[in-house]
Amino acid sequence: MKPTPKKPAVTAVAAQRLTEGLEAAKQQLVDVEKEIVTEARKQRKSIEKVLTRVRRGNDLKQLEKRIASTATDLRKRVLMMPRDVMNALGVATSDDMAKLTKNLTKLTKRVDELAKSRQTPSQAERIQ
Repeated sequence: MKPTPKKPAVTAVAAQRLTEGLEAAKQQLVDVEKEIVTEARKQRKSIEKVLTRVRRGNDLKQLEKRIASTATDLRKRVLMMPRDVMNALGVATSDDMAKLTKNLTKLTKRVDELAKSRQTPSQAERIQ
């Protein structure tokens, strides 16, 4: 008989996928960073224009609203970045892991119960 070729270890495949995902996530982070820097520059120019108008006597409340809106938008984008990266990598959330752990515990108990019910009394005595 010919020996069957060994399949790559599951951990090696998982590591490769994780590495590929990390590289993709890094690139996405670089792209998002560039977008944020570009947006910040645009907002700075816009704020400088508004400041010029305010110094000339334009409405200060309008400036405050615009600054607050810009800050809120940027804060939202920054807060969403980790979630977007995790989604891009396909990483399970802590809620997903909790559900998987709970299901695994249930399945383990079922398997143990089935194993015990299939054992003959003499096998059960040997195990103990």
